[in-house]
Amino acid sequence: MLLYIFKSIIFLSAMYLPYMLMLRNESFFRFNRMILLCIMALSLVLPFFDIHALSWESNPMNSHLQGIIEVGAPSASYIQESADKVLTAKTAAVNWWNIAVILYLSGMLITTIIKIAQFITLHKKIHHGVLWSDTQNGITIYCHLHAIAPFSWMRSIVISEEDYMMNANTILRHEMGHIKNLHSLDILLLNLCQIIQWINPLAWIMANSLRDVHEYEADDTVLRSGISIQQYQNLLIKKAVGSSSYAFANSFNHSLLKKRFTMMLNKKSNPWMRSKALYILPVAVIALSAFATPEFNNHANAGIEVINSGKVTENSGSTKALAEKSVYAGEEEDDKVFIICEEMPEYVGGSAKMMEMLMKNMKYPAIAQEHGVQGQIIVGFIVEKDGSCSNFEIKRNSAAEKTEGATVNAYARPDSIVANAANIQKAKKALEEEAIRVCKLMKFTPGKQRGMAVRVQFAVPLTFRLQ
Repeated sequence: MLLYIFKSIIFLSAMYLPYMLMLRNESFFRFNRMILLCIMALSLVLPFFDIHALSWESNPMNSHLQGIIEVGAPSASYIQESADKVLTAKTAAVNWWNIAVILYLSGMLITTIIKIAQFITLHKKIHHGVLWSDTQNGITIYCHLHAIAPFSWMRSIVISEEDYMMNANTILRHEMGHIKNLHSLDILLLNLCQIIQWINPLAWIMANSLRDVHEYEADDTVLRSGISIQQYQNLLIKKAVGSSSYAFANSFNHSLLKKRFTMMLNKKSNPWMRSKALYILPVAVIALSAFATPEFNNHANAGIEVINSGKVTENSGSTKALAEKSVYAGEEEDDKVFIICEEMPEYVGGSAKMMEMLMKNMKYPAIAQEHGVQGQIIVGFIVEKDGSCSNFEIKRNSAAEKTEGATVNAYARPDSIVANAANIQKAKKALEEEAIRVCKLMKFTPGKQRGMAVRVQFAVPLTFRLQ
């Protein structure tokens, strides 16, 4: 979830900053409004897309890479983490990832509550103190007895009796401009962005840009109706004693007068200036390319894994005490599986012979070399009372695609862009299968506890490396 939010913030920021520099002072108001709406909508939608065709592919076929296999010494320590799931934990590391998610969700919840409270306040203000109301063409006018700054929301207009008697024509035309252009829906989209990106200051600054454009567009509607600029400006000055405090509403005197007057008097911008909005296309493509690149996803996922890797630890005490602890594979005493025993199992011929055997018999899977997959596979198993091995399983698979030092080879893997993720998974699976296959060739002298042969859990680390 946090990865989606991070991408959403990057998209909005990357597209909004150029707007501030290039378009906000242009006088094509409806066009600017559409650009702002596109920025908000794209920032919410684009993070869902992971288009491999746009990624900055940096991995060649890697068939020229040499596969190297390294074998670690067998040990019970590799399966300690699995044993800890059964043993009672005394201390636990803090899971910072979950804390970050909880904090961010708390911020979203608080922001949502504030928005809902603002909406309730607005709704009450529309209907409280109404002297009379009148519905025309689906738009309801609420006339209030007491003084109130004119504003509109959805298909409702609020105006005081004094304003209605003296300036109804001009004020209602202005608010009709907000309603006919569906500005209230824009504000809903803006508030959704602010809830999701409450931590992003640009999401809040964008509110000023959007509402300024709304006022410019409503002003333009009034002037196009035939009302003179001088008469309209005089009214704005007269009503500029305050502004609406309702976060969702479109207020008659919301924006700074200087900016609104400037837009009224400025010459219309050259239509060709709209072409500056094309910056959104390369910005969106570049961001999508970066987010679809394996390096970005690997680093992002690695960061999540590091944050979320709190381990359960235990002060085990003496070796003898640890030897007494066991994991049961069944109800019978004979099925008891030890983690550590008094005499640990040993490969027939010694560890050096075991490593020699593994190195001789192991093969680097072709699919893993082809797609540049390398990493460590830890195979867990049980050394039985007769020295044979059983219950093979993968305890850990840290294999990943090799990216460092790779160069683009457009002809080596024409299908790699589309099927890269599936191929990587197949390669990792092939490494696991090869690791288990070769481990099945091992033969141990059994472990002993109090002179009796016992079943012991063991693990062997096998590293597949490309160079």
